[in-house]
Amino acid sequence: MSVLKTQPEQVQMDGHSFRCLMCSHESFHRRKTHFDTALLTGLNPTWSDSQGYCLICDHCGYIHWFLQPKG
Repeated sequence: MSVLKTQPEQVQMDGHSFRCLMCSHESFHRRKTHFDTALLTGLNPTWSDSQGYCLICDHCGYIHWFLQPKG
């Protein structure tokens, strides 16, 4: 994916190769993210500053969201 400036990499989760839920590809771009939407802020202020991360499939672009990094 040309908009992503990182090199795709394979990811291990709990000792298993992670695969895209949409296309089963095994290479991803990693990104840190913040959960800071107005909805989350209104419902639970402790979530407004929470950080997570996502894996973006290098093949189809599907974004997998996680609360804490693993592997």
